[in-house]
Amino acid sequence: MSLIKYIERLRRMDLLISLMATGTPVEFAEKIGIRRSTLFESIQEMRELGVDIKYSHDRQSYYYADDRRVRVKVVTGNHEGKGSESRVSYKAEEIL
Repeated sequence: MSLIKYIERLRRMDLLISLMATGTPVEFAEKIGIRRSTLFESIQEMRELGVDIKYSHDRQSYYYADDRRVRVKVVTGNHEGKGSESRVSYKAEEIL
């Protein structure tokens, strides 16, 4: 998968989680075009970065339990004389 597609998937996941509009895990996976097992892996990766994601059985949706989100930063170009390269960093940050 290309980096751009991965970042877009994270953004789509973030939007649906923020809106509490994911649906069940099967529906969520269908909405973002991945397998359910890949969805669980992606959610686990976000949790490992410090994002508190929970699932509500009443609302049948994932939601953020606090104000932290995954922030993706892509830096491209010539950095410190290293030529043309790209760097990607991921971290959980509180959204104010």
